Amino acid sequence: MTYTESSATSETPAAVASAVLDAIEALPDAFNMGQWVALPGILRLAPEETPARGSQLCAAAWAAHLTGWTLVSLPYEDWVTCTDADGDECEALTSVYAERSGERRLIRDVATEALGLRPHETLWYESAPAALKQLHEIAGRSPSPRPAGRTGDAEPA
Repeated sequence: MTYTESSATSETPAAVASAVLDAIEALPDAFNMGQWVALPGILRLAPEETPARGSQLCAAAWAAHLTGWTLVSLPYEDWVTCTDADGDECEALTSVYAERSGERRLIRDVATEALGLRPHETLWYESAPAALKQLHEIAGRSPSPRPAGRTGDAEPA
């Protein structure tokens, strides 16, 4: 199954994690834990669109994309709703975010909710192997024997 055949919208965290893993396996060159999202030549990636060649999505961006959010990568910063470490809503300036029905949220917050994590639980700042391991655990799947995508160990920008 390719990720385009899978719809994780309104699914369980395990189904979302499984869809993210399917997407990463289908498009390994589009997986990069070194940045949230990079969309060469475009500003938005709608949920039904396949990332273009050269696009880069971290695990959180894949989770947001596959749960019906448009990924936005702007050349300037804009205000979005975010969740702080205590779980309270706040506002933040960012140039990359997820957008749906007029709502703008940080990619990490959309993915945290979709994957059933608590605000202090993240895999967003991990290496690619660590993020993939956690996704496999959430999905209840055995890890793939081959590495996928770029292994950017840096915190997503």
